[in-house]
Amino acid sequence: MVPNLYEKALEMHRQDLRHEMEVRRLLAQLPRRDPIYRVRLSRQLAGKLGVLLLKLGMWLKQMEQPETAL
Repeated sequence: MVPNLYEKALEMHRQDLRHEMEVRRLLAQLPRRDPIYRVRLSRQLAGKLGVLLLKLGMWLKQMEQPETAL
């Protein structure tokens, strides 16, 4: 006897729910990042961006100046 479509759909839905619960359980076990880590990382990135912008500004200033013949 072939199970009807409703029973198949119900079983598929249950499998989806079990899978989702397993994924959530695994995600809950992952270590969480310390908020201080995010602050440090954002400061580092801001610092590196600042240095990059300073270098870009100096390069652009050099491009503005006429080159002198040696």
